Amino acid sequence: MAYSAKQQTLRGSPLVDGVINSLPTRDWQTGKSLTESLNHILTNEVGSDVTFLVGTNGKKIPAHKLILTSRSPVFFAMFNGPMAETGDVKLPDITEQAFTPFLTYMYTDQIALTVQTVVPVFNVARKYCVDVLVTVCYNFLQTNLSPANACFLLEQSHAYTEDQLMAACLKVIGESPEKIIKSESFVDLCPSCLTCITRSDELGMDESHVYKAVMNWAEKECIRKKIKKTGANKRVVLGNILYTIRFPIMSQDFFLDKVCTDKILTSDEIVDILMFIRKKSTALVTSFNTGCRRGKHGHHGGTYGANMSRAFRGKTSFYE
Repeated sequence: MAYSAKQQTLRGSPLVDGVINSLPTRDWQTGKSLTESLNHILTNEVGSDVTFLVGTNGKKIPAHKLILTSRSPVFFAMFNGPMAETGDVKLPDITEQAFTPFLTYMYTDQIALTVQTVVPVFNVARKYCVDVLVTVCYNFLQTNLSPANACFLLEQSHAYTEDQLMAACLKVIGESPEKIIKSESFVDLCPSCLTCITRSDELGMDESHVYKAVMNWAEKECIRKKIKKTGANKRVVLGNILYTIRFPIMSQDFFLDKVCTDKILTSDEIVDILMFIRKKSTALVTSFNTGCRRGKHGHHGGTYGANMSRAFRGKTSFYE
């Protein structure tokens, strides 16, 4: 036990030593702020009265109904009234990595967000109508969304059905496509997210670069599926993604020298597209898009935060 300077001076007196030795030991509450105390009872499971079974493995995370009901109308309805839940609460669709920082915020108003965790936490905050945390996540995304993480956040927003965030990510990708399509995160996209990018009219780059990027993705998908990287197999893994590539607006040289040699198209498709490129036909028999993309090359400075604002423009509630 630490003693004050005055106590140290008086030590040696039997009376003083007796008083000092009879002082109670230091309790965990001593010297803590309200936030620190609430964090302590959460992290040390002090007096918890509800247990969440989180994730597919049912990780047990204890909490306190009073704290939760004071922060969330959903939890208030869940734990109060004639239909109140009893027993453990199962949350198989929420990960521990998302629920733990969410709970910490509920107790302390503090959270350490990262690009990897912000969308899952955002999703939990929306689910339980914790509007202040939704705003915190939104502000983080507005500040941190960039070409470096746009594909990752696109994939995350797709997984959690966050359509407004998806729109913001696609806007960033459309403004800096050359850099993004060469990233490792691009070839790791799911087919749905890849389609969102390649079908966009706002993708500001030459179609030959779009084709090369999609072929890189197809090669990686063949590896993931453990099949040979042949033209036929690439076509199989691409499926309808192939029809988002605008072959008819490519240069004739690139189409002949690269596309035709990759053996990704059928003979009929090649003839049909060549006739269109050489302007000997005004319409295609096949289903490829002939429209030029409207996007402009390069990044327009200072637009990433604005993309988030545009994505959520017109919303009257974070829960729409």
